[in-house]
Amino acid sequence: MPGRLEGRTVVVTRPTGWPDALSERLLEMGACVRELPAIDLAPPRDLSPLEEALRTLEQFDWVVFASAAAVERVVARMDDLGIPRQRLSARSLAAVGPNTAARLAAAVRAPDLVPDEATGEALARALGPAVEGRRVLVPRPAEGRPELPEGLAACGADVHAVVAYCTVPAPAARLAPLRGWIERREVDALAFASPSAVRAVVAALGPAAPLLGEVLLAAIGPTTAEALDEAGLSTGVTARHHTGWGLAEAIAGRLGPG
Repeated sequence: MPGRLEGRTVVVTRPTGWPDALSERLLEMGACVRELPAIDLAPPRDLSPLEEALRTLEQFDWVVFASAAAVERVVARMDDLGIPRQRLSARSLAAVGPNTAARLAAAVRAPDLVPDEATGEALARALGPAVEGRRVLVPRPAEGRPELPEGLAACGADVHAVVAYCTVPAPAARLAPLRGWIERREVDALAFASPSAVRAVVAALGPAAPLLGEVLLAAIGPTTAEALDEAGLSTGVTARHHTGWGLAEAIAGRLGPG
């Protein structure tokens, strides 16, 4: 419904260049969107485990992606190494949610499996019947949570998890404007799509972090909400569907027009 967030300003803290539906949907509903990327993506310290896995893709039955960033980093590294993308498309592919699935479809092909709920736990459950006794490659961030590889291993899969990228906090100077925006009451909500973004914002604000309690803090899912709780902040709303679209809808449902 157009205008559901008319007069509201939402700060989006996810990295730029991630074409999911969060900012797009917020704008469709009339919100003013301020993009303030709280994290950056960097290569892992040691690329050799990832490169070895990519050179031996034929050894894996499934390749499982838990983020769009993992898709980007894997495909980019394959291109750098001269490994044809067809070698990846020949594997069975799974994606954690619609954004990751869309990125995979654009770069390689549509995945064979996408769970109804966009979480690592749901992905492991959905894959369970298909991976018993199978070799599964899981490219993941260095800070990745254990639920996905542990869940797959519990289903009898031979799991090979490799670090495809690292998340690093944005420079404090990039996030510095946020304090003034909140103090001047120019922000109604902050949208967080990862625990690392929460931690980066809290660290950048330092002693001023309690100011975050003056705006609606919106989390894309339970792990992000948990990071807010650990920082001593109250999660104002958690998306029912853990996607950019779901997060935008959750914000609209709580805020309404200004």
